[in-house]
Order: sequence, then structure tokens, then C-alpha cells
Amino acid sequence: MFGEKYSASELVSKGDVVSVSGTTVEEVFNSVCRQVKLPSGVTPEVLVKELMDRENVLSTAVGNGISIPHPRRPLVSNSDESCVIVAYLKTPINMNAPDTKRVSAMFILLSASSQVHIKSLSSFAAIFRMEAFKKAFQLKLGKADLVKLLQKCEALS
Repeated sequence: MFGEKYSASELVSKGDVVSVSGTTVEEVFNSVCRQVKLPSGVTPEVLVKELMDRENVLSTAVGNGISIPHPRRPLVSNSDESCVIVAYLKTPINMNAPDTKRVSAMFILLSASSQVHIKSLSSFAAIFRMEAFKKAFQLKLGKADLVKLLQKCEALS
């Protein structure tokens, strides 16, 4: 959609896929940060604060049990470290989604520029609307299978 380096599949391939506990958004963010390798220069404390600051402005839930948390400003200094961390929630949480569904998966976007950030959000939003994605995503795919699914969806767009 906007160059393979910043495609949804590429960003997920550069991040982690984890299963997390938590009953609030902040608990989930803290759980994610304890489990994943963050880009250089990004500390768990700063990332949780930045994600919560963004979440407090407006929910990042997009519907169908998915949210796309992201800081309001780029935190990643090296564009090669832009990534998406996928977190499957063991217990879905209310994030005031437009369809009122509880969030069971987060695609946490960490980018080095506003341009990549905006294009990535757009790409994920388009993929999340695809029936092929919705059906397969319910399986809580591991990283390799999720990347393959995203590549198939990107080929359709």
C-alpha cells in the first residue's frame, strides 16, 4: 500500500506478538511492556505514559474487538525500528469502541515519523475491515501466521 518497508505485515514482522493479562488499559500496557523488546531509547515507563496520554484523549478502539494504541508523537528514533506489537488480551476490556465490543487484541504502533504513523493507521484500518482478516483473526494467530494473513490482505487491497 505504501512501500513494503512500512506495510502492515512488515511492521508486525518487526514487532512481537504476545498474550497479556490485565483488566484495565493501563494494566494491559504495563503487561505488554514487561514482555516485549522495545525499540532502542524507548523505556517501558515512557511508552506506557505516552500510550495512556493518547488513550485519555480519545479511545484507540476501532471496533470488532481491535484497538490500535499509539503515542501522539513518534518515540522511535531509528526508522528501521518502527514496528507493531500485537497483544492478545486474555480477558477482553472495555475501551469504548464505536461498536461497543470489548477489545481482545491491540496493535500497538511505534513509528519514527508522522508520515509512517498516519499511513500505517490507514493501512491497518483497511485490513481490519476485510472479511478474510476478520474470519482468520479470531484464531489469535502467532506471529508467522499473522504476517502471512496480513500479506494476503495487502495483496487484495
